[in-house]
Amino acid sequence: MRYPGVVYGFGQLLDTLSERSEEERSRVTRAFELADHAHAGVKRKSGEPYITHPVAVAQILADLGMDTDAVIAGLLHDTVEDTEVTFEEIEAGFGPDVRRIVEGETKVSKLTKMSSNLQDEQAENLRQMLIAMTGDIRIIIVKLADRLHNMRTLGSMPPHKQARIARETLEIFAPLAHRLGIGHIKWELEDLSFRYLDPDAYESLSQRLRTRQEEREEHISSAITQLRAALYEDPELDEWVVGIDIAGRSKHLYSIHNKMLKEGKHLEQIFDLLAVRVILTPRPVVALDGKARERAESAREKQVCYHSLGLVHSMWTPIPGRFKDYIAVPKPNGYQSLHTTVISTAGQPIEVQIRSMRMHEVAEYGVAAHWMYKGGEKIGEKNREGWITQLRQLQNEITDASDFVDAVKSDLLSGRVFVFTPKGDTVNLPQGATPIDFAYHIHSRIGDTTVGARLNGSIVPLNTKLKNGDMVEIIASRNSPGPSQDWLNFAVTRSARTKIRHFFRQRERQEALTSGHDQLERYLRKRQLPVRQLMRTKLLEDATEKLLGSRNPDDLYLALHSSKLQSGQVARVLAPQLEQELAAPPKHIEAPRIESGGVYVQGMPTSTKTANCCHPIRGDHIMGYITRGRGVTIHRVDCPNMVRLLKEEPDRCLPASWDTGTRTNSLVDLDVVATDRPGLLSDVLAVVSEQKRSPLKVEAGVSAGGTAHIYLRLAVLDQQDLGFLADGIRRVKDVHDVMRVGPRGGRSAPGVPVRAGGDD
Repeated sequence: MRYPGVVYGFGQLLDTLSERSEEERSRVTRAFELADHAHAGVKRKSGEPYITHPVAVAQILADLGMDTDAVIAGLLHDTVEDTEVTFEEIEAGFGPDVRRIVEGETKVSKLTKMSSNLQDEQAENLRQMLIAMTGDIRIIIVKLADRLHNMRTLGSMPPHKQARIARETLEIFAPLAHRLGIGHIKWELEDLSFRYLDPDAYESLSQRLRTRQEEREEHISSAITQLRAALYEDPELDEWVVGIDIAGRSKHLYSIHNKMLKEGKHLEQIFDLLAVRVILTPRPVVALDGKARERAESAREKQVCYHSLGLVHSMWTPIPGRFKDYIAVPKPNGYQSLHTTVISTAGQPIEVQIRSMRMHEVAEYGVAAHWMYKGGEKIGEKNREGWITQLRQLQNEITDASDFVDAVKSDLLSGRVFVFTPKGDTVNLPQGATPIDFAYHIHSRIGDTTVGARLNGSIVPLNTKLKNGDMVEIIASRNSPGPSQDWLNFAVTRSARTKIRHFFRQRERQEALTSGHDQLERYLRKRQLPVRQLMRTKLLEDATEKLLGSRNPDDLYLALHSSKLQSGQVARVLAPQLEQELAAPPKHIEAPRIESGGVYVQGMPTSTKTANCCHPIRGDHIMGYITRGRGVTIHRVDCPNMVRLLKEEPDRCLPASWDTGTRTNSLVDLDVVATDRPGLLSDVLAVVSEQKRSPLKVEAGVSAGGTAHIYLRLAVLDQQDLGFLADGIRRVKDVHDVMRVGPRGGRSAPGVPVRAGGDD
C-alpha cells in the first residue's frame, strides 16, 4: 500500500512504526492527513512544504521510541496555532492525551504574539513551556524534537535569528535534554548551536579532527578487537550475560571545544577523544518474582559491569584520577555507567564506558524511556524526576518570567556536584555550591541554625565551594543568632537565598511588632491608663479596624513602628475619654502656633530652634521634639536622632511644618567630593562667590586614595536655593558629587546627594 505524503518522509515514519498495531498506524496516518490538509500551500523559510517539519518532528519522536500519542502530537503540534484546527477536533479524533500535549505546545507559542518586548517574550515562552512540562513530560520531549529539527534547518534563517536561537538552544534546550537524560539529542543540539555561535572555531576544530580521522579509526578498531576477545573469552562473563555490544564513538565537537577552553588544553591533550562503549545484556533472573527479582537483576547488572571493568584494567594501564563511577552515584538525570581512561597497547589514551542495556537506554533516551513503545504496549511514566518537584516549587515562588528562567538555569540546568551526608546519602547541588546551600537543601531549620561546617572531617569556612565526593557535615546550634547577611554573597541556589531573605524579613517584622507594641504600652503607662485592660485582643482588633480597616493588631503595631500612626491616636481610640482631655488645650495655649523661624508646631506655646545635628532648611520634611527646659527642637525626619526619638519617646515628638509666607536663611553643611588637583579649592570657592555667597566655614582634606573633601557651611533660603548652589559646584572639573551632611565634629545625619529643586 502506498501511503499519502511519501515524498514528505511519511513513508519512512510508517516504516519506523512497523512493529506497532494496525490501529495505531491508522491513527498516525489520520493525523498526517489532518496536518497535511491544514498546512496545505504553506512553505517554510527554506521553501519546502511546511508539512515536512511536523513529519520530521514525528520521525525524531518515533526514533526515540516514544508512544503513539506523542508521535501524533508531533504531527499536529502546529495545527491549532497556525491553522483552523481546534483542540476539540484533536481530542475528538485522537483523545485527551494528544490534546493535552498539543495544547501545551500551543500555549507556549501563542505567547509570542502577546509580548512587545523580545526578551520578555522569550522568557515568558520558556516559563510557560517549563510549567507545562510539569503536567506531562511528553510536552517537553515533543518541544525538544521540534527544536532539534528547527536547528537542523536553521541555515535558512537570517544570521541574527540564527545566533539568538542557537544561544537559547545552548542555554536552555541542550541542558534540558541532558537533565532528561536524552544524551544524543543533547549532543546534537550543542554541536548545531556551536556551529552557528562560533562558526570559525567550529570549522577549525572539525577540520583538525578530520585530518586525523583514519588514524583514530585504526586505533579504535584495534582496541575493540582486543577488548572483544578479552570479554568473550572470559568464562564468568559468558555465564552471566547473553549479549555484549562493543562500539567506538567520537567525542562531540562542542564537548571537545568546551573542554579545551575550560582546562586550557590543546587538542592533543584531550584524553577521551577516542572512546569505546561496552553494553552488556545480563541473563534474566527466572527463579524469583516481584521485588526480589528486580533486586537480583539490579545486582547482576552491577556485577557484570564491575567485572568487565576489572578485565579492562587488567588489559590496559588505567590513568590515575580518570575513573568515574556513575553506577554507585548516578547523575541527577538517572545516567549510570562506568567511565575509565586507559593507555592502549598502541600508546593512545582511550576512554572506555561500561554499562548494562537498561543503563544504556536511560543514557540515550532518559525520561523518554518511560514512554517507549515495547512489545506492543506503552510503558507508563515511572519515578518522576525529583527536579520536576523543584521546578514546581520555583513556579510557586517566582512570578517574574525572567527571574524564573534565570533560577531554572542556575538551580536546575547548571552543572552539578555530588556530595554526601555523614550517613552516606547523596546530595546533588549546582556547581559552586557551598555548605550553606547544602544546609538549606537539607532543611530550612538546619540552614537557619548553621554555625559551621566540616568537609571530609575538617572545619572549613562556610563560603568554601563543594567538590564532587565531599562528605559534608553541618554544625548547627539552637543558640545560633541565625543567618548572616554575608551568606547572600556566596549562597548560589535560589532556594537557599530565598530562605535566608525570608529569615531576615521575619526577624525584621518581629522586631517591628515588638517596637510598636512597646511604644503603645509606654504611652499608656505614662498616662497611668490600665494597660492590660486596654491592650486586650478584642479592643486592639476594634481599634485596628477603625484606624486601618483590618482586624489584625499586628498591622497596628507595624503602623506605630513605621510612624504611620502615633501612640496618642491609638490611645484615644482605645480610651475615648482621652479625646475629651486632649481636645481642649490649656487656657494659655493657642494651637496651632507659628514660631519665629517660620515653623508651625502643633499645640506648643514654647519657642523653637533648629537642631544642630541635621540643620533642617525650608523644604525639608521636619518634626519637633519637646526638650526638657529648652523648648522644641526641629529636626529633619530622616535625622538619625529623630528616628531614635520617635522610637524611644514618641509622646514628646510633634508634627511640624514650614510657614510658606516666611523667607529666612538657614545654615547648611556641604561635603564636596572630588579628585584632588591643584586649584580645586579656588575653583569651588569661585562658584560660591559668583552666586554672591560667603561661606561661614571652609575645611579641606585629601584621603590616601587621592579623593578630596571640601566642607562648606553656607546660608541658603531653601531646598531649591541649595540645589542651584550644588549644581554650580558639581559643574567644576573633577567634582564628583555634593553631599549634604551634619556639622563637622558632631553627630551628623548621613550624607545625602543634593539635587536641584529639593523635595518641597
